Amino acid sequence: MLKAVAPITAVKFSAGLIMPNTEPPIETVAAAESYKQEILSAVHRGDASLQFQPLMSFYLTKNLSVAEIEKGAAEKKIFAAKSYPWGATTNSQWGFRNILEAKEQLSAMERVGMPLLLHGEVHLNDKGEEEDPYYGEDIFLSDVLPRLLEKFPDLKISLEHISTKEGAQFMEENGKEGKLVATLTPHHLMYDRRQVFSGGYHSLLHCKPLIMRAKDRDALRALATKGLLFISAGTDTAPHAEQKKFSSRVAFGVFNSPIAVEMYTQVFDEMNALDPIKGDAPHGASKLEGFLSLNGPKFFGIEPSSETMTLVKKDWQLTEPVVTSEGVNIWPVGHVQHGLGNETFHWQTK
Repeated sequence: MLKAVAPITAVKFSAGLIMPNTEPPIETVAAAESYKQEILSAVHRGDASLQFQPLMSFYLTKNLSVAEIEKGAAEKKIFAAKSYPWGATTNSQWGFRNILEAKEQLSAMERVGMPLLLHGEVHLNDKGEEEDPYYGEDIFLSDVLPRLLEKFPDLKISLEHISTKEGAQFMEENGKEGKLVATLTPHHLMYDRRQVFSGGYHSLLHCKPLIMRAKDRDALRALATKGLLFISAGTDTAPHAEQKKFSSRVAFGVFNSPIAVEMYTQVFDEMNALDPIKGDAPHGASKLEGFLSLNGPKFFGIEPSSETMTLVKKDWQLTEPVVTSEGVNIWPVGHVQHGLGNETFHWQTK
């Protein structure tokens, strides 16, 4: 799987924040370094000339030690730690049931300046009862996050793949460059749950957080295209073999890296937002460039890529899967047959 998808990601992206919810989870610098070398080997096997920077992260588990957090920060090998809602998404069984339980780890991260990446949802309440998954982000924003911000005022936080109107409003009111930022996926900007359930259930759009209502999508699109310096792209691309996606126990995750740049561009075009940012943005930067290429790297303290990419306005369709060396198909979102059906995209990389 890695050998098949890593080169595709590297063609479109100069760097990627690598998720740590592998099996076993990434909890040490040594494990992260080993995984990084696997990724680079896979990238270069696809094309030796590709330049790609894997930004490694820790999985915020009970086994993640303060010593490893300090080592990862001091050696500049770990760029963040990610928290997943317990038992709610792929390999999330190792996370804390409540992020506020991770006092030692969060204190160390605050001290060394390591960002916390939050999949900000509540799925189990204090009684162990399952909450409505469509309201998990609302509960997190109104209850858990305020307490987290109060207890750790200097902790750098990124709310990953926010999915609701309430999340968009929270970020517009409270977001701060370098301190409290958020990322948006292409699929949460492109689709709403009408598409997810139209004509049956569309497995390629099965993900956590769930794709929400039209009003949520519209609020996220407005947020993405305002030119705010604390909002950036985060694809959350997640490839799964077709037998896991087309299953009664469908795997969570949208595989979008082959088309994410084009999807983001289409959304910005539909929002009439392919124009320069006003104010204190880099000279000549467009809202799309800030969102895709500048805001994220700045938060993680890395230089943005000096390479350029050309997109043209041209209708086209995704007709092929990505195929592993074992012959396993991985279907990208928007595929003309396995997606919503005859879906057409309006921007294409040249």
